[in-house]
Amino acid sequence: MWRLKHDDPERGAVAPMTAMLMVALLGMTAFAVDVAMMYSEHAQLQNGADSSAMGIAQACATNASSADCAGPTSAATSLAGLNALDGVSNAPVATVNLSTGTVDVTTQSRNTSGDNHFSLVFARALGVQTADIKASARAKFGGFSATDAIPLTFSQCESDPAFTKGLQFFPVHGTTLADDPKYTCKHKSSSGFELPGGFGWLKHPGSTCNVHLDIDDPWIEANEGADFDSTCASAFASWEAKLKAGKPVQLLIPIFDTACPLKKGKGTNPCALSPYTKSFKIEAFAQISLRGWHLTGGGTDYMTSDAATLQSSLKLKNSDTGLYGTFIKKVSLTEAATLGGPTTYGALGVQLTE
Repeated sequence: MWRLKHDDPERGAVAPMTAMLMVALLGMTAFAVDVAMMYSEHAQLQNGADSSAMGIAQACATNASSADCAGPTSAATSLAGLNALDGVSNAPVATVNLSTGTVDVTTQSRNTSGDNHFSLVFARALGVQTADIKASARAKFGGFSATDAIPLTFSQCESDPAFTKGLQFFPVHGTTLADDPKYTCKHKSSSGFELPGGFGWLKHPGSTCNVHLDIDDPWIEANEGADFDSTCASAFASWEAKLKAGKPVQLLIPIFDTACPLKKGKGTNPCALSPYTKSFKIEAFAQISLRGWHLTGGGTDYMTSDAATLQSSLKLKNSDTGLYGTFIKKVSLTEAATLGGPTTYGALGVQLTE
């Protein structure tokens, strides 16, 4: 009997092909795992850079001579480490520019042995030992230069740069009460004109309780009369609901140093620069904690217990209209706000720019 032989030339090729494919698969696995770890490391470094820049900027905004502002590298290294899973990060760059109000921070990987690199795991099999991973951030600090705010403005004469007056009553600008020394100060401007007191409504486009204000273009047209701005009805209603619920209502407001037309004064009339017949010249921004109001011309009335007590102690009449509030130092930065303006009233903000 003849035995037929069938020699398969490809027999036994599976084993070497599998071996070669396994090398490729293991290499891809090593690459995928190490890349995922590198992404995680970069995210931690970015969080560290962001928090470091913000923290140092807040320190500089509060006190330029503070330890964190004067020695940003140490502060950045510490803050960056707090955002790392292993608790360590390097901060090779941490600088403060007080003239521009900026803080720049760069963070870099650092292992627990103190080496400034990221140690890879699986890629070592391919001869790649480490990776240099960095992240950077820039924060800006300073006073507000522009923001969207409610369409009313307080007098510089009423404002409280030292934040020591406590709860105040702000009469409507232009009323007899606004000129009473018991409720407003009497100062002269540098031009010799009397600074007006009280608060006034601002003209604004649209049907919302909102006006855009820019320190670089300080003249805002006044809303004639002392009547309540009807577009703010829903805003006041929401503030009333918050106050009744025991929640704070903090408003970012513009401060004016001139109200045109002026009543009296000597020297150069600052109103000559205003493009409007009736207007306010905005000097800066500040923030108050609103505690109540008594308004006419469609406005509502609401007062917290401390505002009602102040109304009684000042012996205010029903015809005495105005707002009740306290100037505060800390200002919450709104999304629309930009920085770079004056810090006269402690209206400081901090924001990431890069």
